[in-house]
Amino acid sequence: MKGLVLDSSALFYGKDLPSDFELVITPGVATELRRHDMEDRLDLLLETRVRVLSPSKHSLVRVISEGERTGDSRRLSSTDKEVLALALDLGYEIVTDDYSVQNLASALGIAFRGLEQKEIRSVVTWKAKCRGCGKVFDADVQECDVCGSPTSMKGGKR
Repeated sequence: MKGLVLDSSALFYGKDLPSDFELVITPGVATELRRHDMEDRLDLLLETRVRVLSPSKHSLVRVISEGERTGDSRRLSSTDKEVLALALDLGYEIVTDDYSVQNLASALGIAFRGLEQKEIRSVVTWKAKCRGCGKVFDADVQECDVCGSPTSMKGGKR
């Protein structure tokens, strides 16, 4: 059976979900829905169509490692990383409008589709750029070692 891993953004819109796929979410997605007062919708989905599964530690490590390489790690939540890792484990497509999730999915070779937004067209490798002197660092650097100013994220195509 074909399957889809749903990101929280895919469930916030209240749109109909594809009927010819197995639908799965991670524990983090369930928690995010509960936190946004969507418990009734979540309960209905869990009773009828959606399963909650946790990703393997192996896939989580791979997602984190690749996220550090592309610079997406600073932009992704732990739930985003769970979603990506579960898609790796199952070989399922991800449904998300989150461009950082799509970026890392693309780098990992995971298929994805948007729900309300267009999908990304190319992978971006993020760098940190000092707001003061302009020095460029790896994406995880938050403060410049030259002038002490904070950094901001800067993307470049891979």
